[in-house]
Amino acid sequence: MNADPGLALADARSLAERFALGSASPREVLEAQLSRVERLDPLLRAWIAVDAPGARSAADAAALRADLGARGSVAGLTVGVKDLFDVRGLATTAGSRAYGESPAGEDAAVVARLRRAGAVLVGKLNTEELAFGVITAPTRNPWRPECIPGGSSGGPAAALAAGMVTLALGTDTGGSIRVPAALCGVVGLKPTFGRVSLRGVMPLSYSYDHAGPMARDVESVRVLFAAIDGPDPDDAGSLPALPEPGPEHRRLAVPWSWFAGEAAPDVLAVFRGALDALEGLGFTLVAVDWPSPDVFMSLQVAIRGPETYLIHAPAIAERKERFGPGLVERILAGRDATAVAYVAAQRERHRLTRSLERAMADSAVDGAVLPTTPVTAPRVGAVDVRLGDGRRVSVRDALLRYTAPFNVTGWPALSLPAGLDGGGLPVGVQLVGRRFEDERLLERARALAAALPAVAYPDPGTGAVGVD
Repeated sequence: MNADPGLALADARSLAERFALGSASPREVLEAQLSRVERLDPLLRAWIAVDAPGARSAADAAALRADLGARGSVAGLTVGVKDLFDVRGLATTAGSRAYGESPAGEDAAVVARLRRAGAVLVGKLNTEELAFGVITAPTRNPWRPECIPGGSSGGPAAALAAGMVTLALGTDTGGSIRVPAALCGVVGLKPTFGRVSLRGVMPLSYSYDHAGPMARDVESVRVLFAAIDGPDPDDAGSLPALPEPGPEHRRLAVPWSWFAGEAAPDVLAVFRGALDALEGLGFTLVAVDWPSPDVFMSLQVAIRGPETYLIHAPAIAERKERFGPGLVERILAGRDATAVAYVAAQRERHRLTRSLERAMADSAVDGAVLPTTPVTAPRVGAVDVRLGDGRRVSVRDALLRYTAPFNVTGWPALSLPAGLDGGGLPVGVQLVGRRFEDERLLERARALAAALPAVAYPDPGTGAVGVD
């Protein structure tokens, strides 16, 4: 079958319309994207496993569904999943030689939901080993292959930006959906904690892990979120029901003290353009003085550390030599945390979160807006980066600085491509919503995206922009 390259970068709504009209089929979309996998993945290395035969069978089955072409349906749409999600018949390696010796016997809960809804599962996408970092080696950034895609959902972000899949599933413990979304110029949503089931997803931190949707545009993220959202009685962290949303004030907090003095000048310039667009949409922007990101980062370490050790200690005891360089030491750092310190950190986390929620309510604020990261994609091999104030900090600390706080609070947060820096790399703006109000956050992001310049995705093989 000849592949139509014009289908590879089409969004969910456009594909649904074409399916309904009969001008395209799920199999044609799949073939267009598999063609790009074959051409581009030797350079980008976004995929761990591609199940082309299974995907073709799923695409052909989707073409027979009654809901094919229905607006908001994932039927016939291709999905790649980060290799933390169990997919029946494929190994779950978490990007590590220490795991994945046998294929999964059943799908993760959200993967099963997608199959039932007629989505076309293409395969497993690369992740930082155990999702414990922000680099995602050896995956490269489609905008500039000498740069990293971010992590730990770097494989999904790179595959989306390169037109190798329409939708993707990622996970986010400190920014692992939003950071690669920002660096690769795609959209990534970290939902409210507990809205998306984590059953069948390899954990890194019970308290901070989120699963969420990624795509090239907000509407496609909304479609995927609708398909995976909802209670799971077999997931202890799943929310059984949602409260009614509170009143909407169209007021957004801007924590200027976090980034005004340290974000790169190009990032700030793009961010100010997004603020102008929000004001043009009728939003009022309210400057707030929140506790430093360092406070949240300390709580991340104090809580995530012992949880990560608890999760991976058995594998370290059995096959320590199979973990990547330095990873065992990082995991073992959580071994000596005391129960008193862990409980104290959890109590402080909840106190801080409730304090911020009360402050937002008192100010009639619906959420927040800030840069997703202080810098654009660092080069492969970079150990540290220079912030706008001249300080040099580690790549990890820089990229997680504005995202990790919202894993601590559990609020929904989304990264949206807002423009390019002077070197042509994407800049992400992060929109944050009140707890449980993910749909309002998505609508806010949709409106902002429509007011910003559209992103023309690159062709990594040629360096050209806007192809397909």
